[in-house]
Amino acid sequence: MQTCIVIPSPCRFKTFMEIALEVTFSKLDPVTHENLKRLLNRVPNNLSSETLATSMEENKQLKECINAFKQSKTYYWVREDFLQELKDIERQC
Repeated sequence: MQTCIVIPSPCRFKTFMEIALEVTFSKLDPVTHENLKRLLNRVPNNLSSETLATSMEENKQLKECINAFKQSKTYYWVREDFLQELKDIERQC
């Protein structure tokens, strides 16, 4: 089953997720890490809002990554606009 995630700022989302994936590399299993990298490759590099079709498994993995990232020290050092992006995506998962 597929769902859709609205990404208000794809460039910011990609940057944030690259940070989150790097920070959570040791906490996520390799399959999850690789799947999320593939998901990021599907996100276009533009500034306007995008809707991304995702599977339930991708949503679960995205949420797992976000939850692991929120437990890191890096989470507290991330810019406010990235945190807003995180909260936006988290609500949709």
